[in-house]
Amino acid sequence: MTEIAALAAVLSYCSISKGLARYLVRREFGGKTSKIMLGLKVLEYKDALTDELKKPGRWIVAYVESSMAWPVRVQRIAYLGQEYWIIPVTIDAYPGIAVRVQGKDEDELREKILRFLSVLSWVEGKGSVLLSFGGGSALYPYKRSSNAGLVIRDQFDLCYLPEITEAKHQLALALMREGRGLSHIAYSFLSFYRVLEVAVGKTKIKEWVAQAVNRLPNGEGKRAWGKLIASGILNVSDHLYKSGRCAIAHAGSNPIVDPDKPTDSNRLYHELPLVEGLAELAIEENFNVQTAGKVFREHLYELSGFKRILGAEIVQSVVLGKPIGASKEIDVPVIDFQLKGKGPFEALKGLQPTSFVQDGNKVHVEFEREDGRLRVKFSLNFTEERLEFDIHDGFFGAQDDDSSTYAFHKAELTEFAKWYYLNGSIQIADSKTGELIARKDAFIPINVVVQPDEFDKDIEFWRSIAENRRKLEAAK
Repeated sequence: MTEIAALAAVLSYCSISKGLARYLVRREFGGKTSKIMLGLKVLEYKDALTDELKKPGRWIVAYVESSMAWPVRVQRIAYLGQEYWIIPVTIDAYPGIAVRVQGKDEDELREKILRFLSVLSWVEGKGSVLLSFGGGSALYPYKRSSNAGLVIRDQFDLCYLPEITEAKHQLALALMREGRGLSHIAYSFLSFYRVLEVAVGKTKIKEWVAQAVNRLPNGEGKRAWGKLIASGILNVSDHLYKSGRCAIAHAGSNPIVDPDKPTDSNRLYHELPLVEGLAELAIEENFNVQTAGKVFREHLYELSGFKRILGAEIVQSVVLGKPIGASKEIDVPVIDFQLKGKGPFEALKGLQPTSFVQDGNKVHVEFEREDGRLRVKFSLNFTEERLEFDIHDGFFGAQDDDSSTYAFHKAELTEFAKWYYLNGSIQIADSKTGELIARKDAFIPINVVVQPDEFDKDIEFWRSIAENRRKLEAAK
């Protein structure tokens, strides 16, 4: 096989410019993107559901109120073997999460929905409250009277979605979601403290908090701790227990949090960020469930799915540069190699694994179409937590054989290259389940200005060639 000619012309659509990085940043983060975000349209419920969600069947749906930015269009998410449908926020109804029953236990499905909501809330760092469960043979709206104060987005970005299966971990995330979702300050405080009881243990909390406050990241939590110290409260862990947890939960001894005393509510309001920050830190340190902030800072999302596929033992061997060994068997799924928000690129769907080759502390990977006409290659750099892909050396395919398939592939890969140069973000998903395996940050080329119109001309040319060849093939 030779390097597919579709990408040979890429550089002819790019010119050298020292101002490129600034140009691309303005394009991605400046006025154009802002206008698109401001142009998100919130529909009425009857217009928001897709044909798939209008099909008759047995549904369960959790209607929620959330401080998360909620999608304005339907989104299908596969998580831990269950398919969830995000019901968008609409003008006249609350958003939600729905599942098809399909013979499963309904109470079990309701719990799964809430567990999934807690994971979403953890990733977003926001709260969500269940308003009601509904469902039946169709998805009916849970009406509301106003759409004021909506925080919206196009879709959830699920590049990081931790797989939480242990009961204690699930409970901690549920309490975290509850604490962040409640509008009652005292009960919110109590939920966060309960996280400490689950993640640290009741008998160890005071000792742990005394050390953990020094590990809090700079922010509201650390500032709240500093204000307590400045006010003369030196034993912060003891104060949070007696004047917070016990004062809220009990009314038979002093101190007591009195709902009618503004000073009590005001004190808890200023201490709330501290106990929330400690709860988050406890989950991260004791349950090894990273916050989205840490995952993005350290790029842990790029290879998370491949770590799961290869297993901890193999990944650790690669990081250390030790040979994996030929006897290791790896169950690798068929993948879709796509760009976030673009496509779909049909030529890059259903790619089958053909090669996993260790090279020191990297693994070079190749996937191929079933018909053998197109191959994609990239590398897994576990040491630096990076998915490495070179647009000029990442696609290989057969030479032009005058077939419509070749012309179609050339058009698709040229369009892929266009969007990749325009800050494209690679996403690799399990072709069968849709679960995200890996992703790569938006591509920012250096000293290049892309000419999209030239790409478009070539894309349209090869699409017309593909159509003409299809007609000739059909006539034979």
